[in-house]
Amino acid sequence: MIKEFIGTGKTIEEATLAAKAGLNAPITADVKIEIVAMPKKKVLGLFGGSDAQVKASFEDNRKERKTANHKAPRKPNDKRVPLYNKSFEEQEKEKQKAKKAKPVQEMKPKKAHQEYKLDSSINIDLDYVTSYLKTILDGFKIDDAKIEAALNNDVVEIDIQTESIGIIIGHRGETLDAIQYLISLAIKRTTDTYVRVIVNVGNYRDKREKTLKALAEKNANYVLKTGRRYGFEPMNPYERRIIHTTVQEIEGVTSRSVGSGVDRRVLIEPVGGVRDNGGHRRNNRAPKAPVAADPNREKRVDRADIPKFGKIEVNKD
Repeated sequence: MIKEFIGTGKTIEEATLAAKAGLNAPITADVKIEIVAMPKKKVLGLFGGSDAQVKASFEDNRKERKTANHKAPRKPNDKRVPLYNKSFEEQEKEKQKAKKAKPVQEMKPKKAHQEYKLDSSINIDLDYVTSYLKTILDGFKIDDAKIEAALNNDVVEIDIQTESIGIIIGHRGETLDAIQYLISLAIKRTTDTYVRVIVNVGNYRDKREKTLKALAEKNANYVLKTGRRYGFEPMNPYERRIIHTTVQEIEGVTSRSVGSGVDRRVLIEPVGGVRDNGGHRRNNRAPKAPVAADPNREKRVDRADIPKFGKIEVNKD
């Protein structure tokens, strides 16, 4: 049985990585890569354009199982009375009997949230992790990579030393995050346990963290000064957490996440509401309902003996 998956990306490399991730083939499988569509650039950077498509496939060597029909054949003399032919009272009585026949199960109290801790009896094969990462880098045609893997505080930390840093990092770290996700899936598949994985190349993680903290402080000061809202570009959960942690240490501003999926981003707002163009605070409250006029109030009527216009004086020379 052949399994296949088509991945998309802005480049052939990103589409290949997405196809391998969706295929989730074992490390020993002979994965075949086929380019379905080449990426097309947008005209004048605005119109048209399409992502690359790559198909990954491998032979599973398993036969397809046919689902058996377990329904018993109906006998010719089997007369069944449908439920809808019974009266409403008979149906209610049958439901009450069925409820009484079932034993009442006691509700078990929910367990309190436990912090994640790696079981010490689980052995993580770091050589397998290094070999798996080397296979991914071979797909990028990177031959000079030096990989170091270690287990520190229940976290698998991997450091890559190479001259092709930009290819591994990708656009705003998207490729590096995808590689990190693939390795975590590979470890979970071999150990049946979730393990946190951090992949770093060229000290990118530390540099990115410092950049995000500086951006959070700069834009938080902008919000304090202007009283307006500031929105960041979409980020992954790790980067959004850095922004939230930095903003929490600054008085007068608060942060929240909006959007969903890959479009989820962070907003920084002043405490107490956003200012409008007149400098007033907007607290996002509903407007007050208009007050109805008193029907017993006396209506004003123009008197006939009073002119509608004032006296006009004419200068006589």
